[in-house]
Amino acid sequence: MKVKKKPMPLFQKIFYVASFVFLIVAFIYLGTKNYQVNNKITDAESFTKEYGITKDNVYKYKTAKEILELLNSGTGIVFFGYPDSTWSPIYADILNDTAKKYRVSEIYYYNILSDRKANNFYYEHIVDLLSSYLPVLDNGDVDIYVPSVVFVKNGTILFYDDETSITKGSDTLSNYWSTSRRNQKSISLGTMFQEYLKGSI
Repeated sequence: MKVKKKPMPLFQKIFYVASFVFLIVAFIYLGTKNYQVNNKITDAESFTKEYGITKDNVYKYKTAKEILELLNSGTGIVFFGYPDSTWSPIYADILNDTAKKYRVSEIYYYNILSDRKANNFYYEHIVDLLSSYLPVLDNGDVDIYVPSVVFVKNGTILFYDDETSITKGSDTLSNYWSTSRRNQKSISLGTMFQEYLKGSI
């Protein structure tokens, strides 16, 4: 004779359903959380992907608005460039090496390409602030060319350097940046870093 099973108590059914729902939610949450953590990369890693230089770099991404605020009243070093510029990666590499020699832990990076094309509000004002340092073309246009770097202290521009921002004749990248010229650039940038760091704690 078959023994009739007792029906499962309601509280037990509720417990099983709640446990199942909890496990599903936890699985989805943890899966999403791990995915986000694994895919979050630092500014230094992003810069390496764009420019091909060492991951041990000091570059921090900034917007046009942030750069404009810095030029008006802040302190910092700003590298202007964009990855499609042939001359930008090696300049960024020299600048990074020199910064590390002087224990400068941060250089702000501003990719000017889209803002320059759009000639938007912030970019226009950045150009105005730097106008006395920028090259003037035959048609009278004044613009930022890359690669270039500006050293700013308390809203005062100390140095602006744009070597190779306008290609040196028909010289190739490898020919222009010989070992001796690279060393000379490191020395001249070093002088700028020294002046910039004066009075810093």
